[in-house]
Amino acid sequence: MILNQVQQAHVSKVFPECKDQMVKYLSLGVDVIVYRQFECGSDVPPFAVAPVDNHGFWIGCWDTQEQATKEAEKLGLKVVPI
Repeated sequence: MILNQVQQAHVSKVFPECKDQMVKYLSLGVDVIVYRQFECGSDVPPFAVAPVDNHGFWIGCWDTQEQATKEAEKLGLKVVPI
């Protein structure tokens, strides 16, 4: 599975136990949703990006819905409506 530089940089920032699953999702270019998360406190940005089939696995979190969408697209993921 070959990832581009943007994807590789993103994978380098995730928890070690999540790396393999992150590589899989990024290499497949899965469909994702952007939604407001309420599971974490103010130390985590409010807009999560997660695969359509696994909302419990966050690709990442960003400060705005627009930023989350843009970053997901940079990672080669397709943002779909909830």
